Amino acid sequence: MRACRPRVPPRNVSTETIGNELRLRTPYRGVETGKQTLRIKVDIAARGCAPCKVTIDVDDLAIEVHEGDGGFVLGAGTIDALFVVERQPRAGFLTWFGVFARRKGRADHLVLETPESRVARFVERQIEEWLGLDDEPVRGEVQID
Repeated sequence: MRACRPRVPPRNVSTETIGNELRLRTPYRGVETGKQTLRIKVDIAARGCAPCKVTIDVDDLAIEVHEGDGGFVLGAGTIDALFVVERQPRAGFLTWFGVFARRKGRADHLVLETPESRVARFVERQIEEWLGLDDEPVRGEVQID
């Protein structure tokens, strides 16, 4: 695990912790370890694309991602590693950065896509830290610090 973790989120990212008593929507969450939930909110506004808001909730059981009306859940225990990959093009000639989850015996899953490398790395490291995952190098991962 790297010693130097970014402590100040990028301007379009906010983080907060949510106590177990406030998780009324999914009351079974947080019962495995009693750990609070980490909520990461990302505002994405890229040239040529409609702005959107992505909310990522990380607890002891899952990573829950919501964007607009859609979303998905990944089991936290199945994640081996998180990593950032450069992706082109999503919109025109812009470079996008995807935060992917590598899972045991399954295909890599896109957690977040953003045009800002610093945002992608911040989100990756926050989730790794919360879940206790080591920041292991992954083949093809973008080296951003």
